[in-house]
Amino acid sequence: MSAAPPQWPGTDGLLGHIVRLDIAVQRVLESIAARSDISVADYLVLGVVRRSPDHRSAPSVLCEVLGRTSGGMSLALDRLERAGLVRRLPDPSDRRRVIIEATADGLALARRVNADLHDWEESLGVTGSEQSELVSALGRLTEMIGTADAPVARAG
Repeated sequence: MSAAPPQWPGTDGLLGHIVRLDIAVQRVLESIAARSDISVADYLVLGVVRRSPDHRSAPSVLCEVLGRTSGGMSLALDRLERAGLVRRLPDPSDRRRVIIEATADGLALARRVNADLHDWEESLGVTGSEQSELVSALGRLTEMIGTADAPVARAG
């Protein structure tokens, strides 16, 4: 029998629910990704490359989509390349740049983790109409948060 989630005082507001949702989702993502011996961060990189045309993407695009720095992305690409999941290719339009391409093993791993994530999602038992409502509400919330100004630090 699993333990009930902890009750956090003072988190009844929207932000509190978002924080708890983020923590819960991160736990699920980490667990599912770990079963395939990959971190969530590296899976996300691989997922973006997998969904890119011809399973190729520029590192700068990966940084933009995932909100990463170029240094952090370089480290992730080094790990994925060492694991044989991506390869760096010369950019045909600019020899000073590289293109990241998913390997067959990388595509297979990304598809497997993605399928496991979808299986978990289906296990929630959300009905079609509930899913539509949730997707709409979460999409709207994500858009609102994405376009909101960052809070200004208060003088202390």
